[in-house]
Amino acid sequence: MKLKTFIFLIIQILFLKSFGQAWDYNNHRIAISADGNSAPDNEYKWPIGDPDDWGANAAILAVLAKKEMQDNLVHYSYNNFIDAPEGPDSENQNKISCDGGIIRWNFDSSNFFDVTAQKEKAILHLAKEMAKSTAEDPLYFLHAGLSEFVYQAVEKTIDIGGLKALSHVKLISHSGFNEKEKRREWHHTWADIQRISGQRIQYHKIKDQNACSEPDILWCSGKNFSPWYWMRDHKDESLRWLYTRMLAHDTGKADISDVGMLYWLLTEDENGSPEKFKLFLGDGIPNAVQGIALTKKLDENDKFTLEAIKDFPIINIPGYVAPYIDSHRKALAIDASKYQNMYAASKVELTMPRGLYYLTLKTLKEIDGESSYKLIINGELIKEVSNSDTSKDYEVQNHSFRNVRLRAINDIQIAFNSHSNGKVPEGNQFAFSRGRWTELKFHCVEKAVDRSNDSEIIVIEGEKFDLHGQWKMIKDNSASGNKYITYFGANNYKKVDNKETIISQFEISKPGTYTVKWYMRQPLEAEGDKSNDAWINFPDATQIGRGNLKGFYKFVGRSKNIFECNGQLDLHGDQPWMKVKFDKPGFYTLKISGRSKFLQIDKIILYKDITFEQAKLKTK
Repeated sequence: MKLKTFIFLIIQILFLKSFGQAWDYNNHRIAISADGNSAPDNEYKWPIGDPDDWGANAAILAVLAKKEMQDNLVHYSYNNFIDAPEGPDSENQNKISCDGGIIRWNFDSSNFFDVTAQKEKAILHLAKEMAKSTAEDPLYFLHAGLSEFVYQAVEKTIDIGGLKALSHVKLISHSGFNEKEKRREWHHTWADIQRISGQRIQYHKIKDQNACSEPDILWCSGKNFSPWYWMRDHKDESLRWLYTRMLAHDTGKADISDVGMLYWLLTEDENGSPEKFKLFLGDGIPNAVQGIALTKKLDENDKFTLEAIKDFPIINIPGYVAPYIDSHRKALAIDASKYQNMYAASKVELTMPRGLYYLTLKTLKEIDGESSYKLIINGELIKEVSNSDTSKDYEVQNHSFRNVRLRAINDIQIAFNSHSNGKVPEGNQFAFSRGRWTELKFHCVEKAVDRSNDSEIIVIEGEKFDLHGQWKMIKDNSASGNKYITYFGANNYKKVDNKETIISQFEISKPGTYTVKWYMRQPLEAEGDKSNDAWINFPDATQIGRGNLKGFYKFVGRSKNIFECNGQLDLHGDQPWMKVKFDKPGFYTLKISGRSKFLQIDKIILYKDITFEQAKLKTK
């Protein structure tokens, strides 16, 4: 063994042995409830929940799985904003994180609840866990969302006779906002929970786990992901997936702060950090499912194939039963002796060339039933097909899925069921088909054109800003990424209002001087030059108009109907194009402050070494 490797192992062993456990925790039950709703609740001033939960939920599951504590987790509810709408599964970021953790780390899916879709079940489930709490079997509860859902669960606990048991519920928090904020006037706070419980619930608040301006401490490093690159490059595939869940944050922030509560409970350390998390996770998660992530390239005919038993793992996907391998027929199948009229499923995370594809699913027909198959890509059902009847077992049938546009990384799932046509007797009933299938073929009929080059163009989407004040995110299919931001605050023509200043960080890999433009739009009813400008500032770079500039300056454009690429400075009537010089590679900051009410921004672009027309073509 090399000396460096030996030293690292010794440090890791000493680090793990140094862990204590906080608040008398000793392998007890754990319940968690988080917000992070990604479907907008337009009746509230901040429609979207805090997206830090999207990565934090996955990180919390990783911590439990590392300690092999899957059975200790007795309740996990997410999207817990009461009265918020339910969103589609393909955009439900918390569900993507929790389902991904369930699949990779073998959690019991029956303990997980999307509150927007399963509110009453979630409330009753948590209430039953609270009601069974005793001095010997307390419930440790991580409070990672607003208080109304917890209030209703406590209310239900009392209704089912669990008032005294609340004395053995231990609530952990790190956020005063979660304890006090209400999304509706009639909602309740932590103080209301304590009132109806008779002050019974035990409470411990650790320090705020955010320190986004100091990337090497606690659990948020702002727009700087470099402290987490060890996770991106880890040998454990499931931890590389965890890194992608951190990237899902819709303002581009590396923030998993809620995991700090669990880390404190299990280690007695409320000062976690990326480096401590690296040591905690060590060489990976025990018994984590590997082989979900695949990479495929096109052959000389622009084709490739995924084989059922070679490329699709045997996994437990929430809502489905696990398939089995029919080795003789080289097929995946569902065990119809156990699961009748039910679906099994498997999936892969496929990295591949972007483009338009024709897909072909190869299935095996069976005489005892006509199984159905669902192709689900990135959470969306592409099409459901069924085998035709047959008089010959295991006859091949090909099902086509045409004009499927695929991105660089895709979640490819195939679900398949058992079915009886009532034709083949078996014991006291009829036999069932087993949904056998053998391969999924891909044929790229139109390759995607790569219109961007990171060394020439930086694109900063509007939704990547940390929104404050009266800035809101709006969904619109005409915007890049189907979202844009708009400013609803008062006009600030004379000076910058810090409360209306939003920030985004971005990475420069090739230093130099870049031209600044944006894709903006004015409301149709705006007059002339109304709703067409903002204050702009690159505080850690050299800003250039006619000469060097420091601080905020007016940046203007004009467009209606569509988001148009334009933008220039307005220096008291002089309107030069804005350029920004970056002296070295690294992370930089862009600040935008509200100046003109109802301005709409899709994205900001920075480009160098190409013309304005080329930049428009590459970013349109």
